Amino acid sequence: MSSKNAILGLVVIVIIIGAGAGIYFVTQPVHNPYEVAIVFATGGLGDKSFNDGCYAGAQKAKEDYNINFTYSEPDKISDYETFLRQYASHAGYIEPFDLIISVGFDQADAVMAVATDYPDQKFAIVDMFIDPTNYSNVASLLFNENEGSALVGAIAGLTTQTNKIGFLGGMDIPLIRKFAAGYVWGANFTNPGIQHTEQYVGDWADQAKGKTLASGMYTDGADIVFAAAGRSGLGAFDAAKELNSTSDHPLWVIGVDSPQMYLGCADPENPAPPTVGLTSMLKRVDVAVYSIMHEAVLGTWTGGLKFFNLANGGLDYEINENLLTLPQSVKDKVNDLKQAIINGTFTVPDDVYW
Repeated sequence: MSSKNAILGLVVIVIIIGAGAGIYFVTQPVHNPYEVAIVFATGGLGDKSFNDGCYAGAQKAKEDYNINFTYSEPDKISDYETFLRQYASHAGYIEPFDLIISVGFDQADAVMAVATDYPDQKFAIVDMFIDPTNYSNVASLLFNENEGSALVGAIAGLTTQTNKIGFLGGMDIPLIRKFAAGYVWGANFTNPGIQHTEQYVGDWADQAKGKTLASGMYTDGADIVFAAAGRSGLGAFDAAKELNSTSDHPLWVIGVDSPQMYLGCADPENPAPPTVGLTSMLKRVDVAVYSIMHEAVLGTWTGGLKFFNLANGGLDYEINENLLTLPQSVKDKVNDLKQAIINGTFTVPDDVYW
């Protein structure tokens, strides 16, 4: 079973030597009950997005292959290396972990430091490039986010009534700009010259600020906001639901990573139409984590770069007919664009190009 923090399995033996002689504690290592250890990104579980997607993939690997895992939820970036070293040293356990997974680009420095000190330990990092020449014991799980973002951008371009869309990013960094670039490109593909604006929260877990920034974009005329901001992005759903009741046109949110259309319902715990969730850009981190866990335990694991894209099912867009029916004409145009990107007919930009 998984644990919230790194757990060291220890057997404590109490030895009493003579009356009044004192109590001595001796520890002995035990067999490791886990094959995989995971260090999640700051922001933790419950983000309805990136971390939760990775956890879902690990849970499926557990269900399908009986792969047991433990995990940690660091509060700050400086905690990453501490947890990774605890797992890599497997203190208190006889066997090492088959694999240690780091979730998030900002764990790169910690992974490289620990991977250097434990060259026989296998690592994987989600969402960050680590040079396989120098770190052969690390697998980098990478995504062409710009491709999936182009699809939801195309939907936005076909749906907008104001001809103005918004993008809410967690951080103004190359990774998140890939989302923005694909989104704006896709929107211009189906609606040439569409207006767009971008805002960055500067934090992955500030839902209140995410709401404030999204509200500002809606007030300025955007009727669709694509939120790629972790837990901060949940604020866009709050803003759309609050403002939609007084708007003279529909306000929409495009979710990210996991299916998030249900978050746009009045009661996400019991989702029912209507929803302000137009679609979501599905970044299948669950597929990436599931596959790398299976490879590690199966014995087919290899280090290096592993890419997930439209062609191999690593990216897609959400359709949830129970909550919202997209016009068939919209789906047809988006699916045609998807196939054209897969075929190489179009190359989607991966950074701000305007």
